[in-house]
Amino acid sequence: MSPDIAHFIVKHRQDNKAAFDLADALNRTAQHLMLGTEISMEGGALSEKNLAQLLFVRAVSNFQGAILMAERGAIVEARTLVRTCLETVFALVAAVNMDATFIDRMVANEMGSKSKGANWLLNRADRTDFLQQEAKRDLQAFIDRLKASNEPTGSFASEEMARRAGLDGLYVFFRQFSSDAAHPMLEALNRYVDNGQGGIGPEITWGPKCGAGEIADTVIIACCFLLTGAVALNEIAKVGGMSAALGEHYEVYKALMTAKTPANPA
Repeated sequence: MSPDIAHFIVKHRQDNKAAFDLADALNRTAQHLMLGTEISMEGGALSEKNLAQLLFVRAVSNFQGAILMAERGAIVEARTLVRTCLETVFALVAAVNMDATFIDRMVANEMGSKSKGANWLLNRADRTDFLQQEAKRDLQAFIDRLKASNEPTGSFASEEMARRAGLDGLYVFFRQFSSDAAHPMLEALNRYVDNGQGGIGPEITWGPKCGAGEIADTVIIACCFLLTGAVALNEIAKVGGMSAALGEHYEVYKALMTAKTPANPA
């Protein structure tokens, strides 16, 4: 948040120009796709198409937040947002490939989460002192209505969403970003003492300073996830010229991945 951050934004973008160029181009295409996809709730009913549209809006927002953090060198924060983007893409692609139970599972997951939260508050007296009696009555009434309606509740784990989406291979990134960024685990904490050479440095570094190659890697992976979501949405939106644009982005992505992967020795 320092006024000096503008200097680092310019530096990081120059040092990782190819990755940020792809991110900027993909962002423009994603917004074009988002605006070119007509959203109609059809009297309030939720269909696989408008569910996918809403999820894509969220994925684009996650992606943009990740890029804004990456250009500032805030890699932990960027990778946390990239992880959220990937989780959203799991749901998006699963919605596009929807079977008859997908929306039901989403609703059950929502009700299950709310039910657990309400029960947690009511069943722990030492944690409910801040609640007014009226609020407690409202929570109990919600739980009673849910039970009386026999509305199903449950959980819908990210791993299952990835499997339904056919993106099991990308789930490994979700696990990796959980441990190296999103959760306060040792791997994530080591980023603050990374010496940029694969070891531990003598000082804590954070903010615009980060390990070698971290920015480009994070931006390129973020592009992979948003590109996956955009291709899936366009399967049902079919926005004119979008397939060609996404294909071009994919070719750039592949070239960047090839360039950063050392060639196998002959």
